[in-house]
Amino acid sequence: MATSTKPVVGFIGLGNMGKPMAKNVCKAGYPLIIFDIISERMEELKQVGARGVSGPKEVADKAEIIITMLPSPSAVQDVIMGKHDKDEGWPGLIEGIRHGKIVIDMSTNKPTLSARLAEEVRRKGGEMIDASVSGSVKPATDGTLVILAGGKRETLEKVRPVLETMGKKIWYIGGNGTGCFVKLALNMHLATMMVSFAECFAFGAKSGLDPAVMLEIFNNSIMKTYVSETKGQKVLNADWSTAFALSLMAKDIDLAAESAKDVKMPLPLLSAAREVYHAAMANAKDDLDFSAVATQIEQMANVKIASDQKA
Repeated sequence: MATSTKPVVGFIGLGNMGKPMAKNVCKAGYPLIIFDIISERMEELKQVGARGVSGPKEVADKAEIIITMLPSPSAVQDVIMGKHDKDEGWPGLIEGIRHGKIVIDMSTNKPTLSARLAEEVRRKGGEMIDASVSGSVKPATDGTLVILAGGKRETLEKVRPVLETMGKKIWYIGGNGTGCFVKLALNMHLATMMVSFAECFAFGAKSGLDPAVMLEIFNNSIMKTYVSETKGQKVLNADWSTAFALSLMAKDIDLAAESAKDVKMPLPLLSAAREVYHAAMANAKDDLDFSAVATQIEQMANVKIASDQKA
């Protein structure tokens, strides 16, 4: 059997997004080393040729390119630098970094933390880029994510073929952390647009209008948006099946708010939307799709947008 000439890729974080992304890397013929703290998540990828290992350091020891796709900045910090806890801990992938190795963090991360971690990786002789993604589970499965890369351009070019297995468009943004800033800006817009949509439709329903007719008008006018096209009918059907969890959107809004402080930027619209998402979290909407923020607007307005309230 011929030996692959492609670099060995490591992938850490096999959740709803990470698993299909890692599968696309594997399907493209890259030898794949995988790790997730929930070991059961590795089984499906092992069946298509990936090799599971016991922790982040072992991934970095064995792989030339290490990808992380994790749920929070704290998780990224723990995986890269190690988790030092008397009850649960592990050496970070930083301990396996040597000259020539490249870390690609594809998580939605805090820009300042991403830049600091890139410096730690560089001190060990490696390079790191932040490569946040725009898109949810279906684009992750189809390999059509939009990838927003920050770091050295020459480092991006070295790993571009791997990224192309996961994304249809790769944007080079600038230095380390800049990809994270763009991702947060995109999600700020999406979060506020979703609340605005729900508020407009609650206003219409409260005024006696048919939300189905309103949606048809929106989608056949200049008011048509990603939200009205992809989430509008879901809201009318009270279909909260999760493509992007409300809890993750709330986390990203919080990250944007923290990052805005770093650049001395007021966020009046996002601050208002943030309260609605946190109210929805308080009402146990965490694991539903982020479009379920509409249920919070319904509750506040004492009106139903959906034809059949399920949540």
